This record gives sequence, structure tokens and C-alpha cells, in this order.
Amino acid sequence: MAKYWEKTNGSKLSDDFKDLIMKMFAFEGKDRPTVEEIKNHPWMKVPINMKEVRHDLLNQLAEKRVGQTDSTKNTDGNDKRGEEMLELVR
Repeated sequence: MAKYWEKTNGSKLSDDFKDLIMKMFAFEGKDRPTVEEIKNHPWMKVPINMKEVRHDLLNQLAEKRVGQTDSTKNTDGNDKRGEEMLELVR
């Protein structure tokens, strides 16, 4: 199963999280946890600071936006979305 998490870029996820996800997506329906079992799973019991999580997620999104914007620049540093692109949309 380790290869699955490596391929899906999830190798840094906690073991408890991986366990819960794998149980929830079990092939056989009878092997999947009930809602009560999910609520009582160790991963669901970990305290979480939602403000901190929100802040971290917003920062990650902002960093990705900057990276995507930087990727639209020419090698000379000029924006690829300049006048030529503006003309295309007019």
C-alpha cells in the first residue's frame, strides 16, 4: 500500500488517516466502517485548530498562485499575457 501513497503524493499523511481512508473505500461494503465507527476512529479524535488549518491552506493556495503566475512569464521576465493576449480576447 505504500506505493499507492507515494504515487498519490500522500506519503506524508498520518498512518491513522491512511487507515481510515483505506477502510472507508474497502472493496467489500461489509468491510467498510459505519458512521459511528468513523466518528470513533483515532484520526477523528485528534484535536484540530481550524483557524490554523485555514491559515495554512490559504497560504499554500497563495504560494501556488504565485508559482502559476511566474510560469506565465517569458524568459526575459515580461508577462506572456501582455498586449498580444489582450488582443486575442478582444
